[in-house]
Amino acid sequence: MRLLITIPGIHASQRFECLHDDPSPFVALHEIDGPEVFESDEYKAQAGPSGTGEWRSRMNSWRRNVFAGLDHTPEVPKTGLLLVIEDGIDSGWPDGVTPVWLMATGLDRSAQRRAIAVCHDSERGRTAMDWPGIRVLKPLTPRLTAA
Repeated sequence: MRLLITIPGIHASQRFECLHDDPSPFVALHEIDGPEVFESDEYKAQAGPSGTGEWRSRMNSWRRNVFAGLDHTPEVPKTGLLLVIEDGIDSGWPDGVTPVWLMATGLDRSAQRRAIAVCHDSERGRTAMDWPGIRVLKPLTPRLTAA
């Protein structure tokens, strides 16, 4: 990840893992200039599906979507959780959690619309683990930002 944030157009990155079984157990939030970053020579030479380093052996679902709707990716503290909410799920998240809906703008576009929310109360966030269409993820790394 430290290498990733040295690539022009990538400003921040944080990785997450699901607390429950899910076909896509990992999520990375990258703050980027736009989808073209992932087509750049710098990115292709140092990152992407062929350059994930220690993550490669743990990745069993490689889908990449670029979403618009936030100026900056949120920082999820070590004690917090990230909720990823699929389109069509209009309730079921914990009280006090406000999802931000995002629209797909690039790469795979395997989901046209998706929401994310930060839950600072991990016990409250865990209550969403039983809801279909909501992934509850713990941070694997801190949010790193480019210098």
